Amino acid sequence: MDLDGTLYSVNTFHFFIKYLVRFSLITFNVKLLFTLIKAMIFRVFRVINHSKMKFIILKAVKGNDKINCKAFVSSLSKYKNQLQIMEGATFDIKVLATAAPNCYSKIIALQEGFDVCLATNTPINNYQQDFENVKEVKKQSVINYLQSLGIEHVDTIVTDHYDDLPLIKIAKQVILVNPSKQTQNILKQNQIFFNIV
Repeated sequence: MDLDGTLYSVNTFHFFIKYLVRFSLITFNVKLLFTLIKAMIFRVFRVINHSKMKFIILKAVKGNDKINCKAFVSSLSKYKNQLQIMEGATFDIKVLATAAPNCYSKIIALQEGFDVCLATNTPINNYQQDFENVKEVKKQSVINYLQSLGIEHVDTIVTDHYDDLPLIKIAKQVILVNPSKQTQNILKQNQIFFNIV
């Protein structure tokens, strides 16, 4: 299952940026505030892509124990989608696979009863193109996890966006949550059958 736009109706990373701006103001963390503003300005003017902005922000908050990710997750509760497939269906393995940062995604995964959270990790080295857990990278991380359990296929994918097309193409069942017309058209062009919830 995807996170942003699927399990939650919003882009959680955008809300996380707002949370970090408030945090830096409250704690008078000028260095963090400057980094956030700089990264956002560079993104608005397309100096950097979304992935690079995410990298810069996650590197800036790395190791900051004062950032309360549990409180941040709690603040998102009103945006959680009530998905019947999560409540009614029984799956042997439930995977939360997302491009959102691991620092808070893993908390959501634990709260929602997922077996594992495959998300964008906190940066260790310099920026690389495959830093973000998205598209082909996400597909490979899911495949690698399932193979480590001796599972050779993806049974069901639940998502809202065509960014997950690499995973969608290998899933036996596709469930879309509030998909855009563009997402629906792309799946139809690829002759992929899907259900909408």
